[in-house]
Amino acid sequence: MVQYVVNKSNIFDRELISIMDELPLWSAPFGLSLLDKMKIGKHLTVLDIGSGTGFPLIEIAQRLGETSMVYGIDPWTEVIDRAQLKIAKYGIKNIVLISGYAEKLPFENSFFDIIVSNNGINNVEDLNKTLSECSRVSKKGSQFLFTMNLDLSMKEFYDVLKDELEKENNKNAVENIKKHIYTKRRPLNEIKQLLIENSFKVNKISENEFYLRFADGSSMFNHSFIKNWFLNSWKKIIEPGYPEPVFEKIEKRLNKHAEENGELKLTVPFAVIDCVRL
Repeated sequence: MVQYVVNKSNIFDRELISIMDELPLWSAPFGLSLLDKMKIGKHLTVLDIGSGTGFPLIEIAQRLGETSMVYGIDPWTEVIDRAQLKIAKYGIKNIVLISGYAEKLPFENSFFDIIVSNNGINNVEDLNKTLSECSRVSKKGSQFLFTMNLDLSMKEFYDVLKDELEKENNKNAVENIKKHIYTKRRPLNEIKQLLIENSFKVNKISENEFYLRFADGSSMFNHSFIKNWFLNSWKKIIEPGYPEPVFEKIEKRLNKHAEENGELKLTVPFAVIDCVRL
């Protein structure tokens, strides 16, 4: 029986401790479902689109082992630097990070055995061009697997937001919210049609959901994830031009809802879309 010796000095390694956040709050539920459905094998060439700070990129590379090569592409330089720190610290040799855009992938035709994207495809500027590029760089018979949150994400919040805007007869803001949701979370039937047009066959679409639970609306708006990734974009859609601070009103309504129901629970439905390149 093999005996493993734990290097206790690791627990005092500040750099190691600083990178031990492998499951980011938002991407974990999507990514774990993606990992369950990704093909596993040796001698594979894999691309992670929107690889961010390294999840699930790093996990994929380690699970496949050094006979495989995993590429990560992201336009955000700062997150690439963060991922590179993790890769170097863990001593992983089978990852290549690239700064770039999904609409213009810097790879030869028929290069990849697997392409994955964890909630990244729905954030690109040009979805059709991105899918066209994914098709171009995929080998025939290769797997294209990606996750996306759906158009009813955080419906509990958006319903209150739309209701408040409609009360004030702010039709432009209501339409802007609808456009924002459509741009970021296209309906599944449209996604499926675009995949077909770009030579992908959809084998299976698995739908699931998770919840973001808060004590009240104030807790939600003050949460670092909401503040940094959602609140600013919401405000840009509605303000300036709105006569009163709409989010203060919404916060009060959400607080009242939480008081009546014991908590504020936001539903996040998502899909895992498993395709093959024809």
